[in-house]
Amino acid sequence: MVAEWMQKLLILQDRDARRDSVQAQIDRIPSEMAKERARIDEIQSALEERRRGLKAMEARRLDLEGEVAGVEETIVKYKTQQMQVKKNEEYAALEKEIENQKARVSELEDMELQLMEAIEVEQEALKEALESGQAEVATLEAHLERLEKNLQSSKEELGDAVRAVEACEAELEAGVLQQYHYVKRQIKRPPVVVALKDGRCLGCHLKVSGDVESTARRGTELVRCDSCGRILYFERS
Repeated sequence: MVAEWMQKLLILQDRDARRDSVQAQIDRIPSEMAKERARIDEIQSALEERRRGLKAMEARRLDLEGEVAGVEETIVKYKTQQMQVKKNEEYAALEKEIENQKARVSELEDMELQLMEAIEVEQEALKEALESGQAEVATLEAHLERLEKNLQSSKEELGDAVRAVEACEAELEAGVLQQYHYVKRQIKRPPVVVALKDGRCLGCHLKVSGDVESTARRGTELVRCDSCGRILYFERS
């Protein structure tokens, strides 16, 4: 058994740990939510980029159609001029130009055909990317919803935990409470209050001085480990 004041201090430590745990969870959730939102934005941006790319390909196909139409109009114009010329050299020159324009039409049509095939491949790829992306976004949004619920639940739990800590603190002497908070700020990791066993602090596992051990055994006043500074208690069987 330990002294009543020490029992109250141990209860405070337990409730304090619960409050800190809930607070840590609350502190983590916003960063988790931000990470999920960033991933959603990343997916949507990637899909939008692919949509723009596909639109650019389709726009280029229309441009090629327009170029073909323009070259074909030129061919018609040259043929009309052929019918009006009287000299053989002029006729031959127009014939050569017509052949050049026909070659250009063939070149443009080949480019258009290749582009149409590429568009078809990209349309299928975009369809698959949309299905995959939308499925992942739905999963991420569901996780965000759970995180939001957890955040609200944790905030309510934190209120209960804070009130429990305050109730414990109200039962402790001001000096003891002051020492507890001081030690908590100084040590790198909990617990703040630890048992003394076989002359060793169970916080740092180092042997304490004889004076510290004897004071802890009496259990009438607060005593701290002379190595790590934690508050010690001696539990009698």
